[in-house]
Amino acid sequence: MVIGLILSILLAVSPFQIEEIEVTAEGERMRDDMKIVAQISHSEIEALPVSNIADILAFLPNLDVRSRGAGSAQSDISLRGGTFDQVQILLNGVPIQDVQTGHYALNIPISSALIERIEVLNTADNALCGAINIVTRTPQYDAYTLQMNAGTNGEVNPVFAGSWKRGEVLVNSSVEYARSEGYYSPDANAKEQEALRHTDYQLANVYLQTRWRGLDVQTGAQYKDAGLGTGYGYASTDQFDATRTAFASATYNDSIHPHWHLSARMAYRGQYDRYEWHRGTPLNTHWTHNTQAALYAACHWLEGHKTTFGAEFKDEYIASSNMGEHNRWQASLHAGHSYQWRGLEASLNIAGHYNSWCGWYGSGIAEIGYKRSRSGVALTATRSLRMPTWTDLYYKAGVQRGDYTLKAEKAWTLALNGHYTWLWQEAGRLQIAGDIYYRWGEDIIDWNYNETDSLFHATNHNRVNTFGLELSAEYHLNAWLRTVALRYAYTNLSLDQTNTQSHYLDHLRHKIVLHIDHGIYVWAKGRLGANWSLRWQDRAGTYVDIYGKAGNEFQPVLLLDGAIYVEHARMRISMECNNMTNRHYYEYGGVLMPGVQGRVRISAKIF
Repeated sequence: MVIGLILSILLAVSPFQIEEIEVTAEGERMRDDMKIVAQISHSEIEALPVSNIADILAFLPNLDVRSRGAGSAQSDISLRGGTFDQVQILLNGVPIQDVQTGHYALNIPISSALIERIEVLNTADNALCGAINIVTRTPQYDAYTLQMNAGTNGEVNPVFAGSWKRGEVLVNSSVEYARSEGYYSPDANAKEQEALRHTDYQLANVYLQTRWRGLDVQTGAQYKDAGLGTGYGYASTDQFDATRTAFASATYNDSIHPHWHLSARMAYRGQYDRYEWHRGTPLNTHWTHNTQAALYAACHWLEGHKTTFGAEFKDEYIASSNMGEHNRWQASLHAGHSYQWRGLEASLNIAGHYNSWCGWYGSGIAEIGYKRSRSGVALTATRSLRMPTWTDLYYKAGVQRGDYTLKAEKAWTLALNGHYTWLWQEAGRLQIAGDIYYRWGEDIIDWNYNETDSLFHATNHNRVNTFGLELSAEYHLNAWLRTVALRYAYTNLSLDQTNTQSHYLDHLRHKIVLHIDHGIYVWAKGRLGANWSLRWQDRAGTYVDIYGKAGNEFQPVLLLDGAIYVEHARMRISMECNNMTNRHYYEYGGVLMPGVQGRVRISAKIF
């Protein structure tokens, strides 16, 4: 705790991550775009019929977003066949993960209106499957957006997002409130109808970021209350979760010499969580404090050569009514070297870590790639590890039993990715990309059902191997045909156990996303248009239904979302509809997903 208090105003990302994601004076840019396997831009986000980060991520093919409700209630995010604990969430390159549980990974205090882009990375420190980096806007002039979303079931979502720029000073800020009375779903049985009455939520987000030369300071807070219905078990239909999240970071980059560059980062993330099995009767409360600090240096010496090294320290603390009080810390040393010659680039980064919970371990990334102006190919080999969450180690309630003797997860991943872009006419372009990867997982943590005591126990698998393939093609032409995008992801898992309750047996095998944005009527200063998104998902495995019956197979589901909009330079009005065909489907057992939902969004831009 002393260390945690000393560092409570600090933020850090490991120097390994700083090497991958560097914040420059001109704004956040990926240091090496070979690590980006998918991304979505501000203009694409603006066109989608969505109002929160979880729904945005659902349109990316290599991500599995599984919700326990509608809107901003609660969602788990998985990447490339992993679990919600195995993906790292970054905000402007800064990790904001909660080590209590990955269920809270998307408790991010920022409005989607302030996002410049979201990048999916194939490598990240302390994440087995990769990372998601959310990058805020960097306008060259003042920009302010007022937005109101209002929809079915009492959905109300006013948003303010603004950017203020004076010389070298940039200030980004957003304030957001959202609420809903719950959601409707078709063909609900009697017990599901009762659960749907407890799917209301409300939240408030506040975010502030200041950039000046090499200094980047950001802070934010979130207040959220969410009815979860049967989110964590079919025996209760009125579950409830309340979270309060605070986050702060400071990053400084400076070139102290033509050949030397220094980076320092510090961060703090704190969260309070109150979970209620029956609403109004608290069952568990948790306080977590995560602090980090890091210093990184890079030396550019012979032409094309760069050597990096650095150190990181982080401290993780929890005080829980269920798990007790625990603290662990970790110190890391990182070193790397990269070489560039014309379009060829090769790099090797290694890290040694000492963790007070499990002792010494190592990680690393080796890459080689070739890039031209409109094409590139890269081969990446990664050794990654993940520490168990506090829930994995100590949780004991209901039918769940953690295990403090768990080992850290380990994996080797080999990935090959490439992309190419064709350009023609004034603005037309076709972009194609492909990725293929294989991950060998060791000591992978799972929650397995034990028929002897009828409990779920946290255990280590000896082996969980993953093969994946991702393909995408995007066509952009003009105001009449703005976008046609087709994306596909395939994932296959091989386990050394066949427990029917394993978290790994219900992964997404296939996911196809087709998105079309086209004009209906175009004039000099605006356009009337429409966009359509078709998502097809095929999930492996079976689930336990709301009455406790096991062995129900997940059925493939086809979801259609759409919007008709009018936009001008400073105004956009859209009428949106999600799940237009009113499909009945499940992402988690016993949790019926929302049916058809309508929304009107009005955005006014003030420059």
